[in-house]
Amino acid sequence: MPVKFNQYWTIIPDRAKGYEKFILKDFIPGLNNMGIQIVAGWSVIIGAYAEIIFEGVSNDLDLLENALKQKKYKKLYDNLVTYVRGYKTKVLIPTGRTDFYSIDIKEHTVKFNQMWDVISEKKDDYERFVSEEYYPFMEASGIHVAGEWEVFIGDGPHFICEARVTEYEKLIESLHNKKFRKAKTKLKELVENYQSRLLAFHVHKVKGYKSASYNLLDT
Repeated sequence: MPVKFNQYWTIIPDRAKGYEKFILKDFIPGLNNMGIQIVAGWSVIIGAYAEIIFEGVSNDLDLLENALKQKKYKKLYDNLVTYVRGYKTKVLIPTGRTDFYSIDIKEHTVKFNQMWDVISEKKDDYERFVSEEYYPFMEASGIHVAGEWEVFIGDGPHFICEARVTEYEKLIESLHNKKFRKAKTKLKELVENYQSRLLAFHVHKVKGYKSASYNLLDT
C-alpha cells in the first residue's frame, strides 16, 4: 500500500539560491535513497496553508517510519529549515475509493486538491456520493481523480481528493460550470471544513532512459 509523505514550507526569500542548490543536490537524492521517492514539488498558486508542497511516496508505513528515524533524515531536515520557514508534514494513506495512484505525472500538469472532513453521521451517504456521483462527474468533466487520501498523521482537514489536469484553461472552465458547482454544493452537505488549492510544478521529475532527474522551475 503506497503511503504519501507530504512536506510543506515557505522559502525564505534571501535564501532562494542556496535553497535551489540544496534541494536538487542534497535533499531530493537523500530522501530517494532512504526510500521516500519524491514524486514532485508543487507551488500553491491559489489557496492558503503553505507556499510549497513536496510530495513523496513510500511503499508502506514501516519503511517510511524507518526512514524518518535515520540520522540522515534529521540532517536533511536541519539543513532544510535554514532555507525555509513554516515547515509541516503529513502522512497520508489511500482510502481505497479511487483507482491505483500513479507517480508518473505528465509535464504541464496542474493539480486541483480538495480537502474536507466527513460529517460522521453522514458517512454512508458521503461514501456513496463520492464513489458513484462526485468522482465520476469530475472524470467526465476532464478532471482526473488521481487519488483520495486520509490524513494518518498531521493536521486537517482529514480527507484529500487529489485531481490532475494538463490544461489549466479547461480546469477553470469546469470549475465555473453550473453542474460542477451544483455537485460541489451537494458534497458540502456531507462534509465540513471544505478547502481547495490549485498547484503548479515547483520541482518536476523527468524520467530518463536509465534514471530520473529533477528540474526546479521557480523559487
